Amino acid sequence: MKQVLFTLFMLASVASFAQTYSELRPSWAKTTPNSPSGANYFLSWGAGEGSNEQQAINNAWADALRKSLNELGVIGITNQDIDAVAEKGIEAVVTFNQMKRRILCSTEYIRNSENPSTGKVYVLIQVQRSVHGKDDFYDVDTHTCSDSDFDKKLAGYKRIITGDYGFSARAFVPGMAQFHKGSNLKGGLIIGGEVAFVGGIIVAENLRASNVSKINTTHNAADKQNYINNADNYETMRNVMIGGAVAIYVYNVIDAIAAKGKKRVVALGKNKFSVTPFAAPSVDGMTGGLALSYNF
Repeated sequence: MKQVLFTLFMLASVASFAQTYSELRPSWAKTTPNSPSGANYFLSWGAGEGSNEQQAINNAWADALRKSLNELGVIGITNQDIDAVAEKGIEAVVTFNQMKRRILCSTEYIRNSENPSTGKVYVLIQVQRSVHGKDDFYDVDTHTCSDSDFDKKLAGYKRIITGDYGFSARAFVPGMAQFHKGSNLKGGLIIGGEVAFVGGIIVAENLRASNVSKINTTHNAADKQNYINNADNYETMRNVMIGGAVAIYVYNVIDAIAAKGKKRVVALGKNKFSVTPFAAPSVDGMTGGLALSYNF
C-alpha cells in the first residue's frame, strides 16, 4: 500500500542546505588575523564585486584599504587614492609603489547565482608600514589562508551553479541521484517505473506459479491445457517486466553519471524556500512525500 506523507524537515534542511552567495565567506574575512606585536606591516581583508575578476579584485583591494585608513593615513594615503585603486588597480597609486604590498590570501571569483553577470572576490592584503623599518614582510605564516570548511561550502555552492555533481553511489539507487541533482520529476518517474515493473514481476510470477500448481489438480485435458497456456502467458509477462525493470535501472545509472543536475529554489528576499519529493520503503510498502526547506 502506497502512502503519501507531507513531512516538514526544517532543522535538517537548514543544516544541509548549500550556502547562499551572500553567506560564502572564508574565516579570515570574518575576523582579520592579528599581525605580531611590533610587526612592520598590517593585515586587512576586503570584499569586492564586479562584472569580471579583475574589477572584483580592484574593489576588494579598495575595500581592504578603506578598513585600514588609520594605518594608511600615516603614510599619506587618502580616500582619493583608494578610489583610484578601485578604478584602475593598486598599481595606479604611486605611493603604494614605494612600499611592499601583496594579496596574502584570496578566494576565486565567485559567481552570483542570482545575477551571473557579476561575482565577488575576498582578499587578505598585507601592506608594509615603513620602507625604513625592519624587513619582516615575508615572515607571515601563510597557513592563515587555509579554510577547509569554506572550501567545502564553496564546492557545494558551485555544484548548484554548474549542475556538476560528480559521481556518487546514489547512481545505483533508482531515482536517488536525480533527486540529489534536483531533477525531481525524472527521479520520481524512475522510481515509479521501477516500482511498477517490480510489482508486475511479482504479480506475474505468482499467477504463473498458481497456474502451474493447478495443472495436476484436474484430469480434464482442456483445463490442463488452459492452465499450461495461462502459465506460459504469465511467464512471458514476467520476463517482459524483468526486461523493463532492467532497462529503467540501466537508464538510471547512465543518467545519474552523465546528466547535469539543477536546483530550483524560490527566493523570498534573502531567504530561500525549496521543495523536494522523496520516496522510501516502509512496513506498508512505499512511502513518499515532500521535504520542505526554509533557509533564513
